[in-house]
Amino acid sequence: MDFITALLLGLAAAVAATWFPGLLNMNSVSVTLRAGRRAGYVFGVGMTVAFTTQAALAVFFASYFAAHPRILTFMRQWAVLVLLVLAAFFLVKGFRAQLQHEGPESKPYHGSAFVRGIALALMNFLTVPYFFAVCGWLLSDGYLQSDFGSRTGFTLGAGTGAMLIFGAYTRCARWMQRRAHFLTRNINFVLGGILILLALVQAIRMYR
Repeated sequence: MDFITALLLGLAAAVAATWFPGLLNMNSVSVTLRAGRRAGYVFGVGMTVAFTTQAALAVFFASYFAAHPRILTFMRQWAVLVLLVLAAFFLVKGFRAQLQHEGPESKPYHGSAFVRGIALALMNFLTVPYFFAVCGWLLSDGYLQSDFGSRTGFTLGAGTGAMLIFGAYTRCARWMQRRAHFLTRNINFVLGGILILLALVQAIRMYR
């Protein structure tokens, strides 16, 4: 029973972290529009592998992170820098596409979607602090047990939740293109804006 509870808690935590349009799920849309739905799903699997690994680190090493808070502080600091660098990348990419009158499907997609998904998700340094905070709260209030089975269940639930959301964005990519033409045509600017907003929010939280 504890395993099922942990599984559901992990699923809910992952859905809460990924359902809102952000770096990972909007890139699922971008990849799908450029390379097709199959590539979008493969990209999502790659992101899920990295996302689940980060969640596992937070869950199984919660005590270690609690004893060494500087590690999480370091991750948050680097997250701001990485988010700004990625924002600049997508904004420049968007301006280039506009100058060349290119849409999201104009250029062929090269490379392994799976590897790119892993690499992109690993750049999101905020995943570990997020799951650490969630697990700390659940463990302290007794909603999540501290045994190996419960932590494993939470990790598997987190991976399942992430894959469901990434898969949903991939599934709806064409629908979004038809219904929200401005959003998909300017997806690089959307991603850049989201990343800048995330960086600002994180910076304010760190230095307030």
